[in-house]
Amino acid sequence: MEDFLKIKKACDHNTALSVAILDRFLLSYATEKDKLGKEADQKLQAYRHITDRFGRQWYDMLKSQYIIHRLMKDGGLITKYLKHSTINNLEKEKLDWMAFQSANPWRFSFAEIKEQPEKDFYQMEDVFTGENYLLYSPSIKDIIDRDGDKELWFNLIGFNGSCWQTYGPLSGYASFSPDDIYFFATEVNPMIEDEGALMEDVQKNPVPYMMLFAGSTQQPVVHEGETLVMVISEEKASIPQVQEMEQAFNISYTGGVYRLGLHEWEASPHFAVAYYNEKEQTIQATALTEKGFEAIIDALNKFGLSMDKIADIYLRPSMQQTAQEILKKEIELMPLELLFEPDAEEASDQELKKLDELARLAVTAITSEREPNLEALAAEVGIDLESNRFVVEKIISDLKEKVKK
Repeated sequence: MEDFLKIKKACDHNTALSVAILDRFLLSYATEKDKLGKEADQKLQAYRHITDRFGRQWYDMLKSQYIIHRLMKDGGLITKYLKHSTINNLEKEKLDWMAFQSANPWRFSFAEIKEQPEKDFYQMEDVFTGENYLLYSPSIKDIIDRDGDKELWFNLIGFNGSCWQTYGPLSGYASFSPDDIYFFATEVNPMIEDEGALMEDVQKNPVPYMMLFAGSTQQPVVHEGETLVMVISEEKASIPQVQEMEQAFNISYTGGVYRLGLHEWEASPHFAVAYYNEKEQTIQATALTEKGFEAIIDALNKFGLSMDKIADIYLRPSMQQTAQEILKKEIELMPLELLFEPDAEEASDQELKKLDELARLAVTAITSEREPNLEALAAEVGIDLESNRFVVEKIISDLKEKVKK
């Protein structure tokens, strides 16, 4: 069993050394020696639209945290500083502390609280490395008492020989999941392809990730009892007879793309819809709940597809909004849906007029009890039959039914 009284004494002693060495000496030393203050200002400048919201005190804390991370991280400046004559004049206890910290680099960690074995002590699990570690932080309780429970934490942590401790501002997120963080990371750096690359990017430049504090208090969005999360997957696929899927989907078509709204799941809160792009031979399955996504995957797979229920993207509305704000850009994950919005339909007026003309010509053939020649009709009105076959065949079928009546 852990001796938490002994560990807390080690934490208090470590904090005292940290204040004396980092806050009262190395911060100013690094600012002057390696211009880290200027470097921090340049990095933070890109996000003044975020930092200005929280005031100068918060900005200064972020700036200090950035500088200390540059000193204490793996390969940080502390190793070089240990060779400086000015540093070597420090008393032995401080030199020993710096040498120990150099051998045990500090790092940023995205982690969940797994349990609280003692007051101000937390058993944490890093969601991207899988590492479990004991963390001492009195500030965590203060944040939870003020804002409520947090799903995920983002902290700069250093090892004191017995456990880990935080430095600088803590970020606790009420509604960000590891999937949300991964999505944000790929928006910051599209070259990220795995969790290892994500953490390398964080350690290289943590500033964009520090800005996630802007969305820290946003709560999960729950509608009609369902937690909303944008779930999206896209795969290569060929669907020869889309019209046969009408038994399960509401089908609409424009610009070479079929929209497949799943019966009973297309409406709120699930919004389960798939998009089949004939030209690209791709199908994108989307939903705004995990249940809706599983339902549409089951429905699609009944028609010969083999889509996985583990999606490419899981993104909560809170992260989409926060990422757009931080990165100052629109993040559109379902551009194909825009084809079916009113403005897009208005842009397709010319195509609709051609379809109306095709219907008029087809009526003439049908009333004369002749089978309409689809190829000839399409060529006459200027429609690409292959891209519009389903729509054209539906028009002909409906016209035949009307003539019979």
